[in-house]
Amino acid sequence: MTTDSEFRVYPYIHDVLKKLGWDTRNPARGGEVYTQREFRKHDALLSHALGQRAPENIVLVPWASGHNYWTIEAKRSHSHSAKALREAQGYGTSINALQPDAARFATGIAGTPAQSFFVKTTYWDGSTWRDVAINNYSTTGFLTPEQCRTILAQNNPRILDYEVNLDLFLTKANDINRSLHANSVAARDRARLVAGLLLALAEDSAFRITVSPRTLVGDVNSRITSLLEKHRKQDFLSEVQLRLPANSENHRKYWSAIVETMQHLREMNIRSAINSGTDALGQFYETFLKYANDASEMGIVLTPRHVTRFAVDVLHIQHEHAVYDPTCGTGGFLVAALDAIRASHRSVHPDIYDRFRNDSLHGIEQADDVFGLALVNMIFRGDGKSRIHNGNCFDNIFVRHNGQILRLSADDTPPHGAVRPFARVLMNPPFALRDPEYRFVDHALEQMDAGGFLFAILPNTIINGLQTSERQWRQKTVACHTVRAVVRMPRPLFQPQADKVTYALILEAWRPHRADDLVFFALFHDHESASRLSKFVKRTELQDNVDRLTRELRGFMVGITEGVSERPAESGLRLLRLQDHYDFSPEAYLDNPPDSGPIPPEGLFVALARKTFRRPRVPASAPKDLQQYRLDSLFDISRGTSPSMKYLAPGDTPVVTTSEEDNGIAGYFDVPPEHIQKDAITISANGGGGQAFWHPYSFAASQDVLVCKWIARDSDGDVALSLYVCDAINRNSWRYSWARKSSPARLLSDVWIALPMKGGRVDREYIRRTMGRVPGFSAIMNLIREGR
Repeated sequence: MTTDSEFRVYPYIHDVLKKLGWDTRNPARGGEVYTQREFRKHDALLSHALGQRAPENIVLVPWASGHNYWTIEAKRSHSHSAKALREAQGYGTSINALQPDAARFATGIAGTPAQSFFVKTTYWDGSTWRDVAINNYSTTGFLTPEQCRTILAQNNPRILDYEVNLDLFLTKANDINRSLHANSVAARDRARLVAGLLLALAEDSAFRITVSPRTLVGDVNSRITSLLEKHRKQDFLSEVQLRLPANSENHRKYWSAIVETMQHLREMNIRSAINSGTDALGQFYETFLKYANDASEMGIVLTPRHVTRFAVDVLHIQHEHAVYDPTCGTGGFLVAALDAIRASHRSVHPDIYDRFRNDSLHGIEQADDVFGLALVNMIFRGDGKSRIHNGNCFDNIFVRHNGQILRLSADDTPPHGAVRPFARVLMNPPFALRDPEYRFVDHALEQMDAGGFLFAILPNTIINGLQTSERQWRQKTVACHTVRAVVRMPRPLFQPQADKVTYALILEAWRPHRADDLVFFALFHDHESASRLSKFVKRTELQDNVDRLTRELRGFMVGITEGVSERPAESGLRLLRLQDHYDFSPEAYLDNPPDSGPIPPEGLFVALARKTFRRPRVPASAPKDLQQYRLDSLFDISRGTSPSMKYLAPGDTPVVTTSEEDNGIAGYFDVPPEHIQKDAITISANGGGGQAFWHPYSFAASQDVLVCKWIARDSDGDVALSLYVCDAINRNSWRYSWARKSSPARLLSDVWIALPMKGGRVDREYIRRTMGRVPGFSAIMNLIREGR
């Protein structure tokens, strides 16, 4: 007879299965889940095999041309969890007696909604029932359809290297946050509670829930203490142990917060998830920060997992390398390094893997609660000694002495014979803190052995900023270290915590940059790799070059240059210009993309004085004989001199500013004659665009605009040539953004104009023929004739 408590488990089982992707309708109605005796009228095999008996649920697991059965039995007490599993297996065995191997999965669930549930699942492999384990941990929650298919396909209940479904995982993270909020756990205390429970679950995922809040908290803290002592981190106990509220009236709410959070963590198979190839705990904690809205206050920007894998791959991390992250956050970079060595050595050379995980991963994290998650992450990954330290990296130095890596106070004198220890540094310094990001880079370089590689995610100001301190840092850096690669990362990389344009900078430590050193420059596109982004981008607009850049940059870092693709506005090898403010950004070096062909000008210039004078695009069929020209070799260049528009009265003279609309015209004013010009090209020289427009009429320009007049007088009035050159200039606009503003110096350095040549002279006839084929060009000519 079904007890009341077992009856109340039905909604819970159905809810969990539905969230995992199962169709929880009655199979007679097209679903996959029978509840109690629903199968009797619809499944002859089950009716004959089970008679009057019935488990809580039977799930139809699609396989091959039919399905297998998954039996689920519930008991009300945690102490009866083994009995529940035995009975579920008994139902499966009865089914298999009539049809061999028809029932493959059996789950026992024990508990109540008020005190959480223990879930244990086994698999029939044809001869015995075996525990289902994912990433070397027994499951504590129900299985997804995909996990069931994987187990059936290999006829083995141990799933290795299984990647978690981050959508489901992050949904659960939000569920936990809502539960903690409902139980009055403050946002600042949630990370502590979750970190503590994760540590308590690390070695025993099924300890019983006691009804006394004080006893439960004591039990959790006892388990935390034991684990921290095992990893010699007992000094950190105060940062992760659970603390009952001071007011005893809130004890029951805190008890509920623990119970509900434990339930969510078990449903997530959290131990398996943390031990996956994806740094799921980092993603999980990132969701906490978004929910609690304290990420910006803490200066924390967690690095996406596909970027940490990219960093580890391109730096070719090997088991003999000591790895350091001075701002390790939840340990994402270190986890990626550990996973790489595990994948290549664990099964073949376990001793090598053990030495790496025990001795080679070093990190520092200042924020206490973030450090707690880093510690949890590394413990779950099997980092035997957890060389992750809580504190400020600037207070520490590392040295290698007598074969050991020692962490010293910054004020300590290193022992005689000590050397810099680290061969690889992976880092993403915190944003928006008092210390500039390059200070963290300098600190890391001071700990690096000569010839080691540093990978750092840095904001645009460090890579191309024009402030004196930023320029001087880049100048000092190349005097001591080699710039090996600079990769611009996607702008949405760290949203919503930070809206930053960032770059990955790779340095070779303690080898001064030489003039003939090639640098790998690239723009990083990751719509597919950042899977959540792919849902918001049209399929035709998806760009993803992560695999290609990983392969080519990895080769370049070991001296293979032939495999690097020369792709305009995407990747290539260039020499670093050790002038022009020591600009490191790829936008300063990569070639323009090929012309996409003629595009009709918008509006066909109905009225020259009031409508935009858009430039046409140049057709792709360019001549073979081209010559590159700098702007100052074609034009006399000066800044505009027009007074500010706020001091001008309305009038008839168009005033050109940095606007990218209406041919750069921001308005019409009464401008003094000495500021008026005619027949010139203007270029926005302060802002994102670097846009060029031709003005065959009288105009004035603001001081943020370059006014370009042909040096060759016979070029004045050549409509086709002027529009052709405007198009050539504007095809450089991708180089400029709010993160790398156009400026006179950058325009002169970056912009090269390819002109067709014939007999040593510019082939104007080719240009006229080309422009004449552009739709709307004849209308432009007519308007100019009328205007003149």
